[in-house]
Amino acid sequence: MNILFAGDFAPCSGFEVLVLEKKEAIFGDALSLIQSSDMAFINLECPLTSAVNTISKSGPPLKSDPKCIESLKDFSLIGLANNHIMDFNEVGLKDTLDACASINVKTVGAGINLKEAQKIQIIECDGFKVAVIALAEYEFNQACKNKAGSAPIDAIDNYHQIEQAKKEADMVIVTLHAGNEYLPYPRPNLRKICKHYIDLGVEAVVCHHPHVPGAYEYYNGKPIFYSIGNIIFDNIMNQKDWEYGFLVNFNVNKNKRKIDSLELFPYKQSVALEGLKLLENEEKEIFLTKIETYKKTMEIDEAYEKEWANYVEKHADVAIVRQYSPVLFKGIGLLARKLPLHKLFFNKTNMFAKINGIRCQSHHELLKDSLAFKGQLNDK
Repeated sequence: MNILFAGDFAPCSGFEVLVLEKKEAIFGDALSLIQSSDMAFINLECPLTSAVNTISKSGPPLKSDPKCIESLKDFSLIGLANNHIMDFNEVGLKDTLDACASINVKTVGAGINLKEAQKIQIIECDGFKVAVIALAEYEFNQACKNKAGSAPIDAIDNYHQIEQAKKEADMVIVTLHAGNEYLPYPRPNLRKICKHYIDLGVEAVVCHHPHVPGAYEYYNGKPIFYSIGNIIFDNIMNQKDWEYGFLVNFNVNKNKRKIDSLELFPYKQSVALEGLKLLENEEKEIFLTKIETYKKTMEIDEAYEKEWANYVEKHADVAIVRQYSPVLFKGIGLLARKLPLHKLFFNKTNMFAKINGIRCQSHHELLKDSLAFKGQLNDK
């Protein structure tokens, strides 16, 4: 059995017209891989809706024409657990669910309430059942008891989801929308929870969201992919490596109920290319060598920890200013990199209290819920 995983699909900006026109042909020479797989998964990174009212959030709201769903008819499963699925409120999610239903493709990872969002989806092939659990980090997208949204990354809830999935299926795969943008490596606690899922009996973990192709590793013989990149997503910010990604094909031994081997299919995608094109020859070898270099880094704790430390050092000043500045404006990140603005908001007289407010679970939860409460008041 062949199981194919694809990354972030957002038919927005320059891609919307192309996807409406080309439909499934937008996937170029990768389309045959999708069509020949026994199961194919893709993360739909935006709602497909004509709604106009957005939620209050940081970051840009994304959406696309509901007719873009026709391009995904060859997939078996569409993941909706991501940070953009609620950009246009509950109506945007409902329109997206309706669009997916219109082409008879199952969805996973989002729903009109927490119970619906956390439902496991099972794909069956010749009597062999694969359960998929789709989860997302907390942003402005999370489902609650009586609120629509994505299924959360939550160690306790996820434990129960995995236990249920193991009872109902022959194999369980978890897919996460998580990580730091443009970083090919996982943050330490993301790596930790991915390994935790493997310890619970998951056969593979696949992450998306950083928008660049990234590292993978084997843990107890099971594969964990930390970033497989965008599959269709316009590079409007001209971000390095945004246009590159790879499909992951798992070759499953149904008798042993395990993944025997895997294969990566690297590609480049862009509006200029009018879709996706698989890499070939030298370009393919260079790409795969880069991914294997990331993998080798993950095998050496000191090397991986250095990569994370370098990332923190590079982004610390901007992170502090964005968190504590009384005002935010376009270009504040660039200004924070040029001037020591962080010292205004994080210094010897207040740093320990601020660290404690974020690091201590009780203080962190109070701070988080207080900010959410104030945000709701500002919305009224």
